[in-house]
Amino acid sequence: MPTIIFLAIVLVALAVRLWPRTVPFDQCSDLYKQYVAVEGINATYIKDYKVNDTVFVDVTLLEATDSMWHTLMTDFNIPTPDSDLQQFIDAGENLVVTKLVDKTHYSRPAAPCSSNCEIMAISYTTHSISVFHTVDAGERHAILYFNLDKSTNQ
Repeated sequence: MPTIIFLAIVLVALAVRLWPRTVPFDQCSDLYKQYVAVEGINATYIKDYKVNDTVFVDVTLLEATDSMWHTLMTDFNIPTPDSDLQQFIDAGENLVVTKLVDKTHYSRPAAPCSSNCEIMAISYTTHSISVFHTVDAGERHAILYFNLDKSTNQ
């Protein structure tokens, strides 16, 4: 009998750990909803992504799987990398370019002191854009530090 109870506990623990977690569509970001059905773009919505021990934010991740990278670059007003950045990309470095963007129009930059902004992280190497949906300056500061740390500690 103790063996059966032990096995039941282990199976329940595994089921909880491995069960896929999904967010209902109506709770996903508008950005996710805009791109989820676009062919050539993998859209993912991550709820409560851990940035550090105290900051958890929602993130929309858009990854271009083919020539759609140029579409994302146009949609989000992402410049072509300059020659210095291109050298890092060609060398296989995955530097993350981070910028503040307007919450209502992601192709527009936002003022650093604006409360109507979110953080966009761009990876030219993986052809991906991550939009960190923030609510205050503390979260934005933590995300900027997080992305800088990831870029410099590869």
